[in-house]
Amino acid sequence: MNTFWLILFMGLIGALIGGVTNAVAIRMLFRPHEARYVGKFRIPFTPGLIPKRKPELARQVGKIVDEHLLTPESIEQKLNEPEFRNEIETVLQEKAKKWIYSDLIVNDLLEKMHFSKAGMKIEEKVNQWIDQKYSTIKDFYVDQTIKESLPVEWLDRAEKKIPDVSAYILQKGIDYFSSEEGRYRVKKMTDDFLGEWGKFGSMIQMVLGNTSLEDKIRPEIIKFLTSPGTKDLLDTILKNEWSKVIEWKWSQLLEQFSDEKAVRKIKKFVAGQLDIQAVLNEPIATYAKPFEEKITKTIIPDFMNKGIVKVAEQIPAIMKKLKIAEIVRKQIETFSTERLEMIVLDIAHRELKMITLLGAILGGFIGILQAIIVMAFSA
Repeated sequence: MNTFWLILFMGLIGALIGGVTNAVAIRMLFRPHEARYVGKFRIPFTPGLIPKRKPELARQVGKIVDEHLLTPESIEQKLNEPEFRNEIETVLQEKAKKWIYSDLIVNDLLEKMHFSKAGMKIEEKVNQWIDQKYSTIKDFYVDQTIKESLPVEWLDRAEKKIPDVSAYILQKGIDYFSSEEGRYRVKKMTDDFLGEWGKFGSMIQMVLGNTSLEDKIRPEIIKFLTSPGTKDLLDTILKNEWSKVIEWKWSQLLEQFSDEKAVRKIKKFVAGQLDIQAVLNEPIATYAKPFEEKITKTIIPDFMNKGIVKVAEQIPAIMKKLKIAEIVRKQIETFSTERLEMIVLDIAHRELKMITLLGAILGGFIGILQAIIVMAFSA
């Protein structure tokens, strides 16, 4: 019976020693947090292992994260995972749809983006652009002829339109002299003509009898305008004049116009066509809805594909500039020892308990073994 109690006692003592030893060893990883002194003599094993080697620990953890955990290859692999790409694409599409169907006015959006008085500024920029372009174009073309500066196909097309122009002019003349206004105009001209000739004019009127001179002249004018020869003559005149016009230099043409007036008219025309204020006062949805399918089905997927490739290419350079190891080291160094201890204990709480228990089990086994050996030799 004494043998049993001896073995049990030695086992309990060994378990107590093993468990306490491991518990103290674990505690000494963090405790004490600061060095302890007796006078000027520093007590050994103070501070604890982790507080004492905290800078080296921070440096090593940063190095491990930089070289083995958060590497360019691992990030690139994550970016290329189909699930990740689909998730990001879905998020972008949802965000895009919110903007596409937004009732927010374009001008209000620009205000939120700190672009105040956007309409006025855009108009100023457009006007500046017109001023610049007008001066540039004028300086470039001023010494050139119209024939040199305009495309050949434009000139050929304009020349081919000359018969149509002459036909239009003659038809308008026929219509005019066939109208009451034309009749009145011819009558007034003949009356003025006869009045200027005095008695001779009265003699002519007497010769004509009841028929007025206007009734004789007007049909002849219409007959002249409808004659093919008149059409050919007008075609020839217009072609000759066109040949002279295209030999003009722009400087001759521009002399007839004021630059200030020309630019002002151009600005007025462009402003009327753009109507910037009206554009900016429309909801975003007005312009975005027609392109919904293109944005969500084409632009965003293309952006994802090309964007991920570009990001992946820049990851090594970005990682190098970020200096991950340095960031991790600084972060760990800023942790208080209490916080570091709490993080480790939260992560490995069960494992540390198991280490303490294992120490007790091993201690108890060694105690029992010692008791057996002692009893064997004492016998």
